[in-house]
Amino acid sequence: MIGAEPDSFLSRCPNCRRTVLVEDGVCSRCGFPFVCDLEKPAPPERWSLGSFLSRVTLFIGLLAFSLYFTLTGYTFGEGYTARTVTELTEAGLEAAPMPVVGPADFEHRVELALNLLAQRAPAFYTRVCDSLTSIGYVPEGTVKVGARNIYLTGVAAYIDPATGATRVRIPGAYLSGTDVLFDRDVFYLAGVLVHEARHRELYQSGLSVGGIAEEYECESTAYDALTRMGAPRALIYSLAQFLQNPYHKRYQAWKRYYEQYHR
Repeated sequence: MIGAEPDSFLSRCPNCRRTVLVEDGVCSRCGFPFVCDLEKPAPPERWSLGSFLSRVTLFIGLLAFSLYFTLTGYTFGEGYTARTVTELTEAGLEAAPMPVVGPADFEHRVELALNLLAQRAPAFYTRVCDSLTSIGYVPEGTVKVGARNIYLTGVAAYIDPATGATRVRIPGAYLSGTDVLFDRDVFYLAGVLVHEARHRELYQSGLSVGGIAEEYECESTAYDALTRMGAPRALIYSLAQFLQNPYHKRYQAWKRYYEQYHR
C-alpha cells in the first residue's frame, strides 16, 4: 500500500551529487527543487474528413462574403465621375432639335443626354427626336393635362402621347441631386428620354395598353439603350431588377400613376 509522500526524506541530489535530507521537496544543501510540473501536453487533434471539409466550407464562405461586398461596392460606385460629361463637352454639344424649356442647367443636361445618345446609340437618338416634340422641366410632382392634375408618383417624366410634349421631373434629370452632375445622371436622363419616346411610339401605333405592361415595354427599350451606350452597371442592374418582376410591390407607384392617367 502506497501512502502519502513524506515531507522529508533522504535522496541523492542530482545537482550537488550528495545524499541529503530533502525537506519540502528542496535539497537542504544547494536548494535544488525535487518537485517539477510533469503534466503532459494535450495530444494533437486527429485528422478527420469532416473537420477538413468544415474548414474548407468556412473559408469559401468568408471568401464569397468578402468578394460580394467588394464587387457590389465597385458596381454601385460606377458612374460617380465626370469623364463622359467632359468628353461630350470638349467634343462640342449639338443643340437639341426640339425646344427645351427650363433652367440653364436643365437645358445643359438635356443636351448632354441627347448628344450621348447621338454618339453611342444613334438609332435610339433618332427615335427620341421623332417622338419628343418638346422637353420641359417640372420641379413639382404634378402636371396639368387639360383640366386635370396628374400626380407623377414614382415616375421621372411624363409625355403627352398625342402631342409628344414631354416634361421631366427632378429624379429624371437630377438623379444625384440638384447641385451635382455625374456621368450617371446623363446616362439616366438619356434612358428616361428613350422611355418616354417609346410611350409615344406605342400610342401612335395603337399598341398603348397602359399599366405595368406598357411600363415594362418602355423600360425594356430604355434598358437596350443604356446597354448599347455602356451605361454604369448600377443603372442597368436597377432596370434589370424591374424587368425580372415588374409586379413587385415596390413598383406600385407606377401602377397608381397609370390608373389616374387612364381614367
